[in-house]
Amino acid sequence: MKQKILSQMLCGAVLISFLLGVHEGRLAMWKDQDPTPCKIFPCPVLMLPKAVQEQLKNGIHLDTIEDVNRLLENFLS
Repeated sequence: MKQKILSQMLCGAVLISFLLGVHEGRLAMWKDQDPTPCKIFPCPVLMLPKAVQEQLKNGIHLDTIEDVNRLLENFLS
């Protein structure tokens, strides 16, 4: 039982989540709950379709960096 609890605690501590959103008019990415973006992309959000702009204003939560990369490819291609 003790090992299971410890395992759950460690797994929770290692998980990283990502948020795509808008920072000063540009596409940006945040890690976990950090208030400062870890990456700001040179892409102005106004260059993206209106539907994507709305999604980014609300923030898009993603679980893996692969999901982030896939979404960025869709947005920036």
